[in-house]
Amino acid sequence: MTVVSARTASAGSLFSGPALYKASTPWGPWGALGATVLVFVGQLLGVIAVIPFYAARHGTDAVRAEFDPEKLFSLATPIGVATMIGSQVAALLILWLLAGRQGRRADTLQMNPPHASWATCIMGGLIIIVITGVLEYVLYQVLKENMFTDTKFLADGLGSKLWPGTLLMAVVFAPLWEELTFRGFLLSALAQTRLGFWGAALICNVAWTALHAQYGTAGIISVFASGAILSWLLWRTGSIRAPIVAHAITNLFAVGFAYLFNPALQSVVT
Repeated sequence: MTVVSARTASAGSLFSGPALYKASTPWGPWGALGATVLVFVGQLLGVIAVIPFYAARHGTDAVRAEFDPEKLFSLATPIGVATMIGSQVAALLILWLLAGRQGRRADTLQMNPPHASWATCIMGGLIIIVITGVLEYVLYQVLKENMFTDTKFLADGLGSKLWPGTLLMAVVFAPLWEELTFRGFLLSALAQTRLGFWGAALICNVAWTALHAQYGTAGIISVFASGAILSWLLWRTGSIRAPIVAHAITNLFAVGFAYLFNPALQSVVT
């Protein structure tokens, strides 16, 4: 008989035994919603904070030349990578400070035991890749959308000499700040209300999906489906580690897929 440690959720516990999620946070729902908005404001501050550093290194003329929408949000430009990562780091720092209210950061962000095992986390990522992979294949065929349009910004970065910045942004910082914010901080507060876990998870997933509003219809549906699975992983394991790692694995797969199969990058790959 397999024994599951009281501190570690095994891979098998995803499909058997009780769900381990328990919401515990000093934040009320409205306060948490306001704090989440503050995290987004912090992202803007992170972008602004990049300006003086960039000016000090490259000069004010370079700042005026580089700070236009096309370069500012392109992972193929130094300023684009800097502002993107700067906004993510700023969000993480503000969230970390807010979550420390009453010294209960670990509770608020679902960082307390039980900690999901690495096998569980990897399994979660593979589940997302398989389910959304099939879903996207069907949707892109039915809706006649170009599957590479949604990941063009990744392809731009991967096809440049700044590709390590794209990997860092997509595989490290994005999963960290998005999961800690939505399925950690915000969900903890909402789940303690009458909404319960799944009502709270639905609201958080809608908000998280809205971050990807620039995607096409197929991409939006796939993101929502991914969020539902990430929420399920959190519910089953009670550990924010599971959705963070699964999210990172999924994003790594998306980056690899964009690099290997995007027609715009075929000359780079070959």
